[in-house]
Amino acid sequence: MHQGRSIMLEPGPSRAFFHRRRFQVTTGLLALLAACPWASAATLTLAAVADTSIFEAKPDANLGATTLVAGTNQAYSRSRALFRFDLGALPSGAVVTDVQVALYVTRQPDPDQHAGPVGSDFSIYRMFVSWGEGSGSDTTGSAAMAGDATWNERHFAANSWATPGGLIGTDFADAASATTAIAGIGGYVWGSTSGLVDDVTFWQANPAANFGFILASQNESALGSGRRFGSKEQPGGAIQPAQLVVTYTLAPEPAAAGLWLLGMTGLALRRGRRT
Repeated sequence: MHQGRSIMLEPGPSRAFFHRRRFQVTTGLLALLAACPWASAATLTLAAVADTSIFEAKPDANLGATTLVAGTNQAYSRSRALFRFDLGALPSGAVVTDVQVALYVTRQPDPDQHAGPVGSDFSIYRMFVSWGEGSGSDTTGSAAMAGDATWNERHFAANSWATPGGLIGTDFADAASATTAIAGIGGYVWGSTSGLVDDVTFWQANPAANFGFILASQNESALGSGRRFGSKEQPGGAIQPAQLVVTYTLAPEPAAAGLWLLGMTGLALRRGRRT
């Protein structure tokens, strides 16, 4: 008989060792994903391609070739501004992460008339229906041509608003996409909201439904809340029209993403073994 020999086994890795290794690999993967080629954001700035205003005091006039106006003037007449952006330059597959709208106030009510200018919150709403820009000029517009937007009609002599001036919930969204307070002359930004991101994302998927925004004062009952805004017809071009600033990332092609992630996983595992 052979004399028995005791065999000493080397102690195996402990549970703590495996937990530590898994943590190291996971941390490495997260760091690699954060640095992946498509993670960096890009920003696209677009100027309005169509803009106009509708003016209660002249319900059959068009203001397509003059400055934008929204709010209530010192004669108790309301105005609302319309503007639209072309998203054709937004790359296919772009994932929109941030959207801002910028406008410049060029004029406010005369401080020597009535109560003078009144500050107001101004809101942007997504339009549900189409409208015609038109080419009406003069401060309060000129006679509308067929298809132009007016206070009474979104397409003059063809299509009326659900109610003069547009009906919330029917002609445009019942919830504002963004709101900002406006006081004196200068530039204003409607900061990014989930509503603005949803608007642009919706237009990406449904370009035929891109009818832009309507801008309205939240204090239309207040005399002097009206403001003039820069338009694409601004004389001299020194003041920018409405601007849409879109920040986005590009999603990778599935096959390329899978190969890249597989390679990065292997690299993370090798790094984990060396620690």
